[in-house]
Amino acid sequence: MLLRGVRCALAAAVTTASLLLFVCAGGPSGASTGPSLTLLGQTPTVTPPAPGDPATFTITVKLEGTPPPGAALGLAFYDKLVTQSAFTQTLTSAPTRLLHTVAPQPLSELRRPGGGEQLNVTVVAGNASAPAGSTTLNVSGLSHCPPGTEACSGVYPVEVQLFDASGSVVAHLTTYLIYAETKSPSPLVFAWVVTMGSNVRIQASGPITRAIPRLSASRVKDLADLTGELAANPGVQVTVAPSPATVELLEHSTLPQAAGALRALHAVASEGPHRLLAQPYVPINLAQLAGAGIQEEIAGQTHRANAVMTPVTAGLSGAQVPSWQTWLATGPVSSAIGAGMRDVGSTALVLPDTALPSATEEYHATWTQPFSLALGHGESVTAAVSDSMLSSLFSAKPGDPVLAANELLAGLAFIQSELPGASSTRGVIAVPPPTWNPNPRFVDALVAGLANNPVISTATLNGYFNQVQSGANGAATTRRLEGSGGPSISRAEAASIVAARKAIDGFVAAVAGQPPVENQLEDLLLTAESDQLTPTQQRAGLSVFNRHLDAELANFQVEKSTVTLTAQNAALPITIVSTAHYALRATLTLSSPKLEFPDGASRVSRNVLLDHPTNSTQIQVRARTSGDLPLSFELTSRTGGLVIQRGRFTVRSTATSIVGIVLTLVAAVVLIGWWARTWLRGRRQRRSRAQRGAPA
Repeated sequence: MLLRGVRCALAAAVTTASLLLFVCAGGPSGASTGPSLTLLGQTPTVTPPAPGDPATFTITVKLEGTPPPGAALGLAFYDKLVTQSAFTQTLTSAPTRLLHTVAPQPLSELRRPGGGEQLNVTVVAGNASAPAGSTTLNVSGLSHCPPGTEACSGVYPVEVQLFDASGSVVAHLTTYLIYAETKSPSPLVFAWVVTMGSNVRIQASGPITRAIPRLSASRVKDLADLTGELAANPGVQVTVAPSPATVELLEHSTLPQAAGALRALHAVASEGPHRLLAQPYVPINLAQLAGAGIQEEIAGQTHRANAVMTPVTAGLSGAQVPSWQTWLATGPVSSAIGAGMRDVGSTALVLPDTALPSATEEYHATWTQPFSLALGHGESVTAAVSDSMLSSLFSAKPGDPVLAANELLAGLAFIQSELPGASSTRGVIAVPPPTWNPNPRFVDALVAGLANNPVISTATLNGYFNQVQSGANGAATTRRLEGSGGPSISRAEAASIVAARKAIDGFVAAVAGQPPVENQLEDLLLTAESDQLTPTQQRAGLSVFNRHLDAELANFQVEKSTVTLTAQNAALPITIVSTAHYALRATLTLSSPKLEFPDGASRVSRNVLLDHPTNSTQIQVRARTSGDLPLSFELTSRTGGLVIQRGRFTVRSTATSIVGIVLTLVAAVVLIGWWARTWLRGRRQRRSRAQRGAPA
């Protein structure tokens, strides 16, 4: 097996490189004018009645475009794949080691079921080699595998070729023949985690009801087809990881198929224990949130998720209700994941194999065992990896979904063929991208190929951890993370999230009842934390949340017009206007340096109910003086965690107090006394000078 770095690079290249190959050699392309081929169906696995007996392999392709004159279809079979690198190479380029060719057959002579061109081949093992060009394939041609030894079982590349009249290949595609001589006594345990979600987006403009865009009709249909196919095939055990945010959009959708998707999801959960995996409200990086110390947001994600999933999980038994026992990580992982798992109550972890250094089992086979993940400081968790190569195949060929499904089946069969007689059970986990759009044809082909598969058995994640033992087949029992787990949340970003959480908690505490806007604001904040968004998009999402919260708070206004008091002791009218469609309970605080309240220099009115367009209350005050007196007010949530409005207005007092009148009279008496005394003194002085004969 290749080193992890090479393996992951090849896996990452499957999506882009196979798309390029598909466009150039058979997929639809606006730039291409020639014909192309897509796969409509094939025999998923060829298993003879007895080892070596003849068995039929059928393949049906669809021809797009105008075929050339004299067009014919032929098949080229290649020798069994024996290395992971060889298998991965066939996903993006032509296979090597030609085993057998089937003579081209004119299109006019082929059956056309479902609008496709069908080719049939008889597959044998151990008999005399069939001549080139015949429709009989002997899989032991190059490998010389005797029947009954299982040596011929494995994965064989098949190239479907479209020829023109001159014998030139004008279009082709590569699929795989999976040959299983008998049903394997040690099938590969396959745990398919079916992600059921949609792209996380926040609309910056428009009302809050449109801040999180609705699901498109096509996405609703695909989700309905996905859940319906899984519900119809309970024998194929899977673990469905539904995004609660997407489930909520389905619950609010008016499309009939949305209700069907929810019913089918409930049916899947009812088919057995541990079919649903609990997920946060939106995909998050648990390690990042835990590392930033934002436990409140981890709790917010899980609590909201549980609430949203209630309509789906109603009536399920304890083992059928989504459990947080296993945490599914789809992005970078750091050692802080341990703290995050404790916050949500998870004891097992599934993480991408790209988060770990390269490791293989005996004979350099694909890693298929769970292990203990060391996180440092003596901490560890039970863990398993999702195979990046298998996961990439879910979205590798959007233009040829049936071919992509058969590539995935071939990848699983190849891993089983690496150690067909392994001493202990082997298993793999595949997790599509969180935003994977489940093409119905892909799902149908994959489910059909997994049902009654002779070399692959399906299991839930819980079944994987129960059936596949750690440390078997030469696998290490302990592994460690590679790297730091990506960028962390900055202190500024963490502070912004904490402030937003404090604000939404204050708003919820103030609102009477449960209006829709309460959940809409909560959903906005949680969505802004999704790791599907870039840091810039996350900050923009927080801004959208704050803008909508401010808009709700602006529905409540304290009238600031000047109030005139004509008496020193009076009732001060306070009017709060509401344009909201819900009631609010708040705390009103008044303070002024020139007004006295019954309780002192300020007045705190708790549990003020704002349930009418105009809400008035009377506050007893005493004016210390007349004139314009400033009054400050603050309207907050009952818990004090949210300021709804604050400001100041003017109270004009025209009343004069008794003390003021007395002081004025005293001042007048003093002034008159002083004037009289001064006048009398002057008169006496003038009279004295007159008696002395002095000039007046």
